[in-house]
Amino acid sequence: MKTSDKIDAAVLVLLYGNPPKVLMVRKNCLVSGRFSCDLAFPGGHIKKDETYIDAALREAWEEADVFPRFVDILGVMDVHETSSQPKLRVLPVIGILKGPIDAKPKDSEVDHVIWVSLDSIREPRLVFHPIRGYVNGFMLPGNMVIWGLSYRIIIDLKQKGYTKLTTS
Repeated sequence: MKTSDKIDAAVLVLLYGNPPKVLMVRKNCLVSGRFSCDLAFPGGHIKKDETYIDAALREAWEEADVFPRFVDILGVMDVHETSSQPKLRVLPVIGILKGPIDAKPKDSEVDHVIWVSLDSIREPRLVFHPIRGYVNGFMLPGNMVIWGLSYRIIIDLKQKGYTKLTTS
């Protein structure tokens, strides 16, 4: 898909460090919803009259306490689509952290914030997700599972060479 396609939501793919790590949030496991207990990039629906960059930055602020002025936007990736119904078209916005932050859950929608090394992500395999049962994904310490859309975005980042990116 191209970025000219209809976009339902935007996520912030925030990179930091060398080798790069990416900021991810876990959607609260105790709150019933479509993405419960999923490890994801901070993001959500684009509000009326809001740009996709503004939406990604707003969601990162609301979910993980990432102050927008400490993010340099590098660009966007191609639109990615969720596997689950109804399908959502999500635009990943790539940013680099340029200032100090204390990323932490800021909203009840999120129960954990983590920096994940891109180098640590390997081939998917069958792993146990606490809500969905067995899924094809990658298990992180603390029984956190990267799978689906988030996993595909990370693989796309790696294929585009972002593991070699030098950040502060």
